[in-house]
Amino acid sequence: MYLLKNISYGIWYCLHQYWIDASDPRINHLPLFEGGPEIVLLILATYLLFVKIIGPWWMYDRKPYDVFIPMLLYDIIMAIINAVIFLSIIVNHIDYGQRFLQFKFPDPNDHSERTISEINNGYLCYLTRLADLLDTVFFVLRKKQQQITFLHIYHHTLVPLIGWMALKIAPQAPVIILFLMLNSFIHAVMYTYYALAAFGNHLRRYLWWKKYITQLQLIQFTICGIYGILMVFLAEGFPKFLFWLGFAQNPFFFYMFYDFYRKSYHNKKKHL
Repeated sequence: MYLLKNISYGIWYCLHQYWIDASDPRINHLPLFEGGPEIVLLILATYLLFVKIIGPWWMYDRKPYDVFIPMLLYDIIMAIINAVIFLSIIVNHIDYGQRFLQFKFPDPNDHSERTISEINNGYLCYLTRLADLLDTVFFVLRKKQQQITFLHIYHHTLVPLIGWMALKIAPQAPVIILFLMLNSFIHAVMYTYYALAAFGNHLRRYLWWKKYITQLQLIQFTICGIYGILMVFLAEGFPKFLFWLGFAQNPFFFYMFYDFYRKSYHNKKKHL
């Protein structure tokens, strides 16, 4: 009984109390970050349940829904928000790259206007990564189940989860700023492509640059991976498990995206 109690407490502490004890006080008031990760886990569990079970079951004997207008509006809004986040980071938060040379844990008592703006940028970007889940919902409603690959689901699930952990504990970590900068730029380009592609064959000949989106993602993983190694050895005061978690995922993401790129573009060239 004593052992069972200790195990239960350990699980509860890891899944809830640790994130309250170790959290940055400047982000605790924001929705989804007020306590532990339970709400985020519930959102992701609901997402997985819908895209893998409920959605396909619901659409089984139904025709694909016409979601052109909501999907187009979604793509345009997401492109604009990500572009704004990217420009805000470039203009206000990287100090010509010097920001990425600050390896000490940021002062959690710093409530300057610039710092709060930086944290709010990270929070807004996090919300857009949750909004990315709608991308899969549109696939389900359009009966495009073949596009819901393991890579797609893994990426859409892991990024919000790891992002929550990182922002909860160290919203000002330079590696987070780097990731937000690169990721928001890529998503601005990606959603611009989606919005244009929604018009079908009318604009298809102008969308020759699709493959470069995946190339940008591979560059992102390479840069973040190299920088993550530096953070593991040079960072002071940061919880090491966060860097090891990101460092472990980076090569896996790189491999999956490269495999997708190779199958989508290199193999096609061979068959031409």
